[in-house]
Amino acid sequence: MPSLARQILIERVLQLWHDGRHDTFAIAALLDIDERAVCEIIEQSERRAL
Repeated sequence: MPSLARQILIERVLQLWHDGRHDTFAIAALLDIDERAVCEIIEQSERRAL
Protein backbone atom coordinates (compact mmCIF):
# COMPACT_ATOMS: atom_id res chain seq x y z
CA MET A 1 0.00 0.00 0.00
CA PRO A 2 1.39 3.41 -0.94
CA SER A 3 2.28 5.87 1.78
CA LEU A 4 -0.21 8.63 2.49
CA ALA A 5 1.97 11.21 0.72
CA ARG A 6 2.23 8.96 -2.36
CA GLN A 7 -1.53 8.34 -2.34
CA ILE A 8 -2.21 12.08 -2.21
CA LEU A 9 0.20 12.63 -5.10
CA ILE A 10 -1.53 9.92 -7.14
CA GLU A 11 -4.94 11.42 -6.46
CA ARG A 12 -3.74 14.91 -7.40
CA VAL A 13 -2.18 13.68 -10.67
CA LEU A 14 -5.38 11.86 -11.62
CA GLN A 15 -7.54 14.83 -10.65
CA LEU A 16 -5.54 17.15 -12.88
CA TRP A 17 -5.47 14.58 -15.71
CA HIS A 18 -9.22 13.91 -15.62
CA ASP A 19 -9.89 17.62 -15.39
CA GLY A 20 -8.73 17.70 -19.02
CA ARG A 21 -6.97 21.04 -18.85
CA HIS A 22 -3.43 19.77 -18.32
CA ASP A 23 -1.11 17.53 -20.27
CA THR A 24 1.48 15.31 -18.60
CA PHE A 25 4.20 17.95 -18.91
CA ALA A 26 2.03 20.58 -17.22
CA ILE A 27 1.05 18.20 -14.42
CA ALA A 28 4.70 17.32 -13.81
CA ALA A 29 5.61 21.00 -13.68
CA LEU A 30 2.75 21.88 -11.32
CA LEU A 31 3.59 19.07 -8.91
CA ASP A 32 7.37 19.32 -9.34
CA ILE A 33 7.77 15.66 -10.29
CA ASP A 34 9.20 13.82 -13.28
CA GLU A 35 6.91 13.62 -16.30
CA ARG A 36 7.59 9.87 -16.56
CA ALA A 37 6.17 9.44 -13.03
CA VAL A 38 3.01 11.25 -14.15
CA CYS A 39 2.69 8.92 -17.14
CA GLU A 40 3.20 5.84 -14.96
CA ILE A 41 0.48 6.95 -12.53
CA ILE A 42 -1.97 7.55 -15.38
CA GLU A 43 -1.11 4.25 -17.09
CA GLN A 44 -1.54 2.27 -13.87
CA SER A 45 -4.87 3.94 -13.23
CA GLU A 46 -6.11 3.13 -16.73
CA ARG A 47 -5.06 -0.53 -16.35
CA ARG A 48 -7.05 -0.80 -13.13
CA ALA A 49 -10.10 0.69 -14.81
CA LEU A 50 -10.16 -2.08 -17.44
